[in-house]
Amino acid sequence: MFFRKAFNGFNDWWRYVIALIAIILGYTVGQIPLFLALSRSSDENSESTGNTLNQFADEPNFEVFGINSNMGFALLLIMFVAALTAFFFAFKPLHQREFKTLITPKSRMNWSKIFFAFFTWLGLALLMEAVAYFISPEYYSISFKFNMFIPLVILSVLLLPVQTSMEELIFRGYLLQGIGTMKLKQIIPLILSFGLAFGSSKLIGKASQQWDGISDIDSIPSILAFLCGILALGISYKLLSLLFFRFGSSPDSLLNKNYKVVPLIITAILFGLMHAMNPEIEKFGFGIMQLYYISAGLVLGIMTIMDDGLELALGVHAATNFAGAVFVGYDGAAIQTDSILKTSNLNPTFMVIGFIVISIIFLIILKYKYKWGSFNKIITPINQTKNIV
Repeated sequence: MFFRKAFNGFNDWWRYVIALIAIILGYTVGQIPLFLALSRSSDENSESTGNTLNQFADEPNFEVFGINSNMGFALLLIMFVAALTAFFFAFKPLHQREFKTLITPKSRMNWSKIFFAFFTWLGLALLMEAVAYFISPEYYSISFKFNMFIPLVILSVLLLPVQTSMEELIFRGYLLQGIGTMKLKQIIPLILSFGLAFGSSKLIGKASQQWDGISDIDSIPSILAFLCGILALGISYKLLSLLFFRFGSSPDSLLNKNYKVVPLIITAILFGLMHAMNPEIEKFGFGIMQLYYISAGLVLGIMTIMDDGLELALGVHAATNFAGAVFVGYDGAAIQTDSILKTSNLNPTFMVIGFIVISIIFLIILKYKYKWGSFNKIITPINQTKNIV
């Protein structure tokens, strides 16, 4: 039902492009308050330099600009409020279906599932953190500030779910359903084309940097690389599509089908790549952090497919970020707050292993509570027909 709802609307590729552009524009507009606050702070503080901006980019600690952490936290979250607003108003005109269908195929959301997932996952996450604390208590310090804590909790309750819900709506809602409406003969050429486009843009970018005296404009190599990448994407997708459509001409062909595991894996990888610019990547390493983010994307996608709705993933994602913002933060995190505890030496390997362990426990709890049945459901074909409204 969750996938079939997507077939009731329009799913032309350009509609997804416009929607994603609207989200990016909303996110950009949402950065204006942050930009103004940083600019004002820099003007008032003569000690602010380019090094300060670089330090902030590596680890967004607003205190280097004289802005308290709660205000900085709110400024970061406003970007997601603007992006979600843009997405909400762009979705229905583009796809001609209700925004709610990104969350559930039923007539209304199941809030009890969201709250159950939130509090159960929060408990498991804090239990894992307690184990880490007893193993290495020397790495933890109290950063609790009473006058900052209550506003932090209020912001985390009111605004933080907007950020987490935005990511879930895009990856486990919009893209999971959108890729689910495609056939393998459309998906495979698209993936190969993106790979070719990325490789060609990298090669052209490096080659163009060797041209001395071409221009005083430093952005020319980037522009050339981008244009060549777009050109390579268009040409390769057209040629590969013709090839795969020829092999997938038979109605019974595997290429004329799609399976739930395909959008599950693709959206998990995209979820990991979306976090590739986070400061955690630089601090702890690309490989281990990508393993964490992709694993998280897979677990959130599995519960979405098995439960035929997004409510559980919304609760889990909100609980994860709530725990990091309010209870235990760490140096190098994308969001710096005055949480109760702070750890100075996060072990990413332990974090990944702990995440996998509590994910398995959580999925087993959900399986029996909501009577899911076999996990084979994630490898079943997607019924590519319109749902009866």
